[in-house]
Amino acid sequence: MTRQNLYSDLWDGENDEARRRHQIFWRPDDARSGATLYELAAGAPDMRLHMHFGAEEMFFVLSGRPLFRNQDGAEELAPGDFVFCPEGRAGLHAFSNPGEDVVRLLAISAGSFPDVLAYPEQGYAWVATRDPDPELLARGGDPGIIARFEIPIE
Repeated sequence: MTRQNLYSDLWDGENDEARRRHQIFWRPDDARSGATLYELAAGAPDMRLHMHFGAEEMFFVLSGRPLFRNQDGAEELAPGDFVFCPEGRAGLHAFSNPGEDVVRLLAISAGSFPDVLAYPEQGYAWVATRDPDPELLARGGDPGIIARFEIPIE
């Protein structure tokens, strides 16, 4: 068992420009499900609207009031709210934090590779046949295929 704590305040990555940070919860390399804690600082801008072909995601609002955007528009969420994003176009999603309080979202995903991650507003997609983590590749993992390609802008 690998033990981590949701409230540890240990972060795996930060993006000052996007005003976000995240903590990835450990899972075996061959697992199909995983979890990530996202923290959006006050005023964090909208992330790019995207969808997965190869993964489902669910999000639990732990604190704050994020703005959730999908193909139907935008809606403010509250602590305790839950959003499910299925594979494909029905799962288009993005989050921002227009408020003054910090937002914490727990994302739980289930999927496998290959995965296609599409950004229809930007006109490109990624295809990956393996986890893009360079540490896995350095340990002798499958080099697979990771490629970016253009798609029609919507």
